[in-house]
Amino acid sequence: MGHRLDRQRASVLGAATVGGSADVLDFLLPLWAGVELGATPAQIGALVALELACSFAARPLAGRLADTRERTRVAALGALLYGVGWLGYALAPGLGAGLAAAATTGVGGAVLWVSVRAITAERLEDDDAAFARLFSRVAMAAWLYWVPAMVLLPHLGYRGVFACLGATCLVGAAALLRAVPRARDCAAGPSDRGPGGDARRLAPLLGVVALTAVAESGVGLLLLLHLQQAYDLDVVQIALVFLPGGIALTVLPGPLHRLTARWGRRPVYVAAGAGSAVFAAGLAVAPGPVAIAGLWVLTSAAWAALTPIHEAAVAEVVAPGRSGRGMSLLGNAALAGGALGSATAGALYGSTSWALVCGVLAALLLVAAAAGPCALRRIGVGDRPAAAAARREVPDASPA
Repeated sequence: MGHRLDRQRASVLGAATVGGSADVLDFLLPLWAGVELGATPAQIGALVALELACSFAARPLAGRLADTRERTRVAALGALLYGVGWLGYALAPGLGAGLAAAATTGVGGAVLWVSVRAITAERLEDDDAAFARLFSRVAMAAWLYWVPAMVLLPHLGYRGVFACLGATCLVGAAALLRAVPRARDCAAGPSDRGPGGDARRLAPLLGVVALTAVAESGVGLLLLLHLQQAYDLDVVQIALVFLPGGIALTVLPGPLHRLTARWGRRPVYVAAGAGSAVFAAGLAVAPGPVAIAGLWVLTSAAWAALTPIHEAAVAEVVAPGRSGRGMSLLGNAALAGGALGSATAGALYGSTSWALVCGVLAALLLVAAAAGPCALRRIGVGDRPAAAAARREVPDASPA
């Protein structure tokens, strides 16, 4: 059967190949649709919306598969579908084929991410930094993909870059298929809570995640539009503004998790949310792109701190055999909030006061920063990660 890969390493590799390519896709897809397909802005919006809708619709099934089948195989299926979607974009002769590719990448991304996060949850009892490590590796992969994609784009065109990125997703799928299966069955089995029960238990946190996603996605879109229209920056210049934040996403998850283990989740949650709110408010008065690049680090740091907290909290609340279902609920809360935030920000940009929009989004982030710790308490999550709390108790258990 050949050499087998450690399941955790294989899951990180699969997540990195798809996550890195997905970051590039989010940026290039609207440009490709307009240039190569001659799509109108409304058609481009429909293309992006279809991918999001399919991802949202597929997550409950993805959670069920992750809880009843070997998770590395399910993740491999997701990576395979995502790669097929990339190749569909590369070969699409028109908008119809592009829509089919968007549906495929939407489903593939949902299946992969739910499964990978469920695999990561398996290690949480022994490694409370597992989700922070996953976040950091995927963020690093995004920049490793960005540089070659931007270099190759003038030479290969959109379709050539899409084909190359699709091939890397197939490599990730192959790595997942070579992973060592879990020793025991990870099926959900009987439970005293169905899907509705888990949703009700997690509802306070899911609400805060959705609210945060509304504000953060709105801020992200506003920033992109503002750099393009108010400062007339080109693609490379916009990427340079985002670069400091991308570096922060790569290097900060580990150190921020250590602060979380030392200080507790709730203080870190408040600090991270407040930092993101400062960025949103600062956009209204930032004198130029250099200042915006510095402020963007605050939002990136907030993502690096809060995302692993959310994922670990869900993994601790739901039963181990239902972590796939929990991750599907978490992903859909963020996806729904992100879609609403992007749509609202896009509609408001240019139609009302720039400072007012920034202020409203900053206020939403402050509300989420205050509500997050309360939500963690209501769902019964400890202030410190379970493994970290156990380590702190060891000296007390030792004889004097």
